[in-house]
Amino acid sequence: MTKPPATAVPADADIETILAEEKIAVFFQPVVSVRGKSILGFEAFSRSIGGEGARLNALDLFAQPRDPAVRLRLCRLCRRKALEAFRPIAERHQQMLLFLNVDAVGVAAAGQPGHLSAICEAMGLAGRRVIIELERPGLNSQEVFRFVSYYRERGFKLSIDAMDGLSAPTEELFALKPDYIKIDRAAYTDVAGKEFKRDMVAGLCRLAESLGSVVVAKNVESEDEATRLLEWGVNIQQGYCYTKDKDCQEKDPIRAFLVKVEEINRRFRERAQADVAEKRKRFEEFHKVLRKVGGKMGESIVHDLPALAERFANAEESLLCVYVLDDNGVQITPRAFKKSLVAETPMLGPERGKGEDMGIREDVVHLKSGFDKYVSQPFISVHARLPARTISARFYNRENLPLILCLEFLSA
Repeated sequence: MTKPPATAVPADADIETILAEEKIAVFFQPVVSVRGKSILGFEAFSRSIGGEGARLNALDLFAQPRDPAVRLRLCRLCRRKALEAFRPIAERHQQMLLFLNVDAVGVAAAGQPGHLSAICEAMGLAGRRVIIELERPGLNSQEVFRFVSYYRERGFKLSIDAMDGLSAPTEELFALKPDYIKIDRAAYTDVAGKEFKRDMVAGLCRLAESLGSVVVAKNVESEDEATRLLEWGVNIQQGYCYTKDKDCQEKDPIRAFLVKVEEINRRFRERAQADVAEKRKRFEEFHKVLRKVGGKMGESIVHDLPALAERFANAEESLLCVYVLDDNGVQITPRAFKKSLVAETPMLGPERGKGEDMGIREDVVHLKSGFDKYVSQPFISVHARLPARTISARFYNRENLPLILCLEFLSA
């Protein structure tokens, strides 16, 4: 399925013609769960049909700062056409949801909410089947809050088209607590050398989880983008990637969409399994080094530990840094870094952290609670500027002193 061509923004006179003649066509795009290999529902997109058959998308229709009353009339027309087009789908597929775009600016022109629920009731569509989708601007108006509250009480759900470039309306998300939060292509494409985008999406996913919301990636165009989003934790997706291919022989459009979802699911599963196998191999190597270093330090007295830390940090290819804490979490050896990666450590001072109390650090707390080992989350070393991961383990040295060995491994 190809994207509709861009066209000129219609003038006010053209809008009045569209409203009078109701020349609105509706297209649906599936919203899918890639992990669940299922279709949650569809987002409805409105297109106006011009004099020569040219189609203007909703962005063109609502792009201009038109009078709010005109925007409201246009929005209501598009909503009614979308609901009429969705009704046959809803009758055949009882689980399908409709993501229905609502113009937040137009909402402000409505005296009282109720128009949408009246249309749904007349068509026999339960509110729980309809997800009202709002986007910037206008999210923080009192009229929008009243509108959302009214429809939530009647079973409708809420989706916020959140991303404006790389920023999200955090305050509005906290206030509205949508069921779905949508992100656009700027957040997950053009990622080479921009690792912050993954962190940004991960942060939004954590925010969504705290609100009881689900993140949806829209405008997904390729399998590479779909896979990247899955790796980043975004399972619910929509876009031209999931629409029916021109050469697809499947007659049932729902089944045609699912074929694409299942194929992406299969490819991601194969890739994920290979990644897990590689990660397992890497961790087996890490623990082999841990046993080797820990065994040698267990045979040694405290006086010899700094020299051993230096030796292993530079001899073991996978190690970035080695140091030892006492049983209370106080560092008793300077941090020993691989010299080829870290030449200077001005932030640590001349003793490279020796004497620092790490008693409340997470690994120390876990080890003091009875765990034998602790593996940290991956992080970027502030000294080497490289991805790393710390494995901490308890051991006893030759003097029978309880100590904690900390090994920072290069994790890339």
